[in-house]
Amino acid sequence: MYALGILSDKQRIQENEQERLFTDFDIKIYELENADLASLQGILLQKNEHVQIEKLFQWLIKLREISSKPIWILTDEPLGEEKIVYLKLGVNGFLLESDSFDEIALTIKNGLRCMTTEKEDGFCLDPSSLTVRFGSKKIILTKLEFSLLDCLYTSENKVRTYEEIAEYLWDKEELAPKYRVANLVFHIRKKIQMIDDNYADVIKTIRSKGYKLNLPEELIK
Repeated sequence: MYALGILSDKQRIQENEQERLFTDFDIKIYELENADLASLQGILLQKNEHVQIEKLFQWLIKLREISSKPIWILTDEPLGEEKIVYLKLGVNGFLLESDSFDEIALTIKNGLRCMTTEKEDGFCLDPSSLTVRFGSKKIILTKLEFSLLDCLYTSENKVRTYEEIAEYLWDKEELAPKYRVANLVFHIRKKIQMIDDNYADVIKTIRSKGYKLNLPEELIK
């Protein structure tokens, strides 16, 4: 179970959302202002018209003075060049309120799992740096490569078709042809083979259907 401190407008975090974070994603949330910072694994700061910008910056400065815990900014609109300011203050990643609840929750959970793991074993996706780790070995991915791997990983060992993957990666109105999905898989496999040939078959091709993630037992936690 992960403990996540949140600075937010309380009305925007509904009870059913808190319940889903707890039951579906193993994340229990705490109001940051009343939480024991030492017991938290990560921090989520909302940036919108309901949260004073002065308070947001005060917390960022305070957190970086006393902690190296991962911090995400959840914003109601894209930040543009303003991101640089937050990154310099130690923010690890950015999320949009318009994203689906599952996408936000999984991004946080994947980040917490990577950043709080003491042992360098297992398989881990880190959305803050667009990297994947196989044991102690890390690979840097492009945004599309990371999204494709994340799509397979969150599918819980189910086959994802070419069409499902394309819809996940690109706009529905502009679905990419099958070869673009296959080309992304090819490049991911090449990067994996470069660090460890034993993991060359992590992405398994299901003939005429699509792909599934085929993690060996030593990488499954």
